[in-house]
Amino acid sequence: MRKWLLFTDGGGSSDPLNWDSSEAALYSTDDLKTIKPSGTNSLDLTFYVSGNIEIVTLKIKNGLHSRIISSIATAIGSGKSTVIAIADVDGGRYVNNNIYGVTLNKGSYNYIQTLTDNNRTKIAVTRTNYTSCTIANIDGTDAVACTLELYDGTTYTKVLDQTSIPAKTSLVLSRNEIAFNDSIYDLYATSGDANGQLTFTFNY
Repeated sequence: MRKWLLFTDGGGSSDPLNWDSSEAALYSTDDLKTIKPSGTNSLDLTFYVSGNIEIVTLKIKNGLHSRIISSIATAIGSGKSTVIAIADVDGGRYVNNNIYGVTLNKGSYNYIQTLTDNNRTKIAVTRTNYTSCTIANIDGTDAVACTLELYDGTTYTKVLDQTSIPAKTSLVLSRNEIAFNDSIYDLYATSGDANGQLTFTFNY
């Protein structure tokens, strides 16, 4: 028996006549591929639908990822209903009471940020479960040095130290080369060019 996972973000209860696909979704359990933490108080469910990636982000109480993953797995494996309300904000139904919100992201997801000067700049990546980071030098003629640092509130620790990226060239870092614990660190970047010229793309 095929089972379906229901998500709503509360938009239907506030304006029931104007629901759209960003406010409610029903996914087959066959399309669920991964459940991974995306931050200290968030959990990403990744679905592959007709070749496209769609991500549902659950807002959860701090640090309770494993408890909520277990609740989802139990509901899918042993639940008798064909429709399982994982996070139905409109109906007030949750597979685990430590979930308090949901965001539906249609299509493949990435986060992009461009540096605009040569000052230390926080990279405000919205979730940490990316698969890679691409750093593109958008300057047409000159190489640009890139420095990446992790900051724990006291000390900056270098990940890259003035690494030169040629003009119109990209540096690709895999997850294991740039992964960090976002509950402890923030990621900062510094461009060697006064105009920035570096664009960061985090791919999910």
